[in-house]
Amino acid sequence: TVSAARPDLIEVNISCPNVGDEFGTPFAGAADSAAAVTASVCGATDIPVVVKLAPNVPSIARIAAAVVEAGAAAITAVNTAPGMVIDAESGRPVLHNKVGGVSGAALKPIALRSVFEIRKAVDVPIIGTGGVSTGRDAVEMLAAGATVVGVGSAIYTRGVGALAQIGAELAEFMAAHGFESVAQLRNRSHQPVGGQNA
Repeated sequence: TVSAARPDLIEVNISCPNVGDEFGTPFAGAADSAAAVTASVCGATDIPVVVKLAPNVPSIARIAAAVVEAGAAAITAVNTAPGMVIDAESGRPVLHNKVGGVSGAALKPIALRSVFEIRKAVDVPIIGTGGVSTGRDAVEMLAAGATVVGVGSAIYTRGVGALAQIGAELAEFMAAHGFESVAQLRNRSHQPVGGQNA
């Protein structure tokens, strides 16, 4: 089992957008089903459970609160959002399921809003993911309320060296703006206008 391997945490992706016609809605689309899955996994392990949420829901804050109440130790926000690619020649969808997950730069504004709303609703660590490919993107994700930042598409397109580049750009931003720690970057978008470093 996964628990027998003793990982530091277990991420439960209740929002997989690539399965079936529902685009991830069976578990991640409603607070009660999201909480039920979370409680089931948390009840089967003593390892901290991180729940990955979908952005295409009416209230991601409500779902975040439900999974935390059900035992989630942290939240990953967010998975991909629904999108479509059409072949101009044939006029037909490129993907077998017709729709698939949009990631990368197109997802960043959606991810930032999701992290922002979740941070207002719960006080657990948030792994902010979605469109982070530069140090400035990481700064924005932290300001929205992420505890740590996840990178996916940039690794696929640029290789693992993207991580070092993003880290270096983040350090440059911090030095240029007088920040001494990443903690100072967190939750800045939740502060009243006029508060803290600009």
